[in-house]
Amino acid sequence: MRRALWVLLGLIGLAVVGFVAWALLTPLPPAAEKAPPPTKRPAGPLQADAEGYYVPGYNFSIGYFRFSRITLHPETYLTFSQTTTGTRHEIGCADAGIRADGIQLRCDDDQIGTVTVEGRFLTRVATSRLDSPVLSAFVTVRNRRGEVAYRARDSFVWHPVD
Repeated sequence: MRRALWVLLGLIGLAVVGFVAWALLTPLPPAAEKAPPPTKRPAGPLQADAEGYYVPGYNFSIGYFRFSRITLHPETYLTFSQTTTGTRHEIGCADAGIRADGIQLRCDDDQIGTVTVEGRFLTRVATSRLDSPVLSAFVTVRNRRGEVAYRARDSFVWHPVD
């Protein structure tokens, strides 16, 4: 019985020595080359810089004028359509703050009054999808006496230049 134990221990010792010798004599695999850092996908143009116009989800009217769009670039103005004739009435925005995350516009007109638009972009990068809102904004219209004629939050869909 003792002899069998010594033989077993000898076999285990030989196995350990053989494994160690094999591990030391086996060459290491070549060092893997460091992969280059992933290239950043160039960010597309910002929604705030996209040329085109923003159409509201809800068209409201002030007198004979129906609000139809906001244009930020290349010039900033609001477009109203005359309800009786359909002609466009554009109001330039002398006080326009356009940032990557939102807008603040103040546009004055003798016929409509003062229109302010304060909102934020729902997507930072310009989208080509023409059916999803990209701007959420409060639109406030004050008449020439300073009374609020209209105030509501609306979402706007972007359209490229005609």
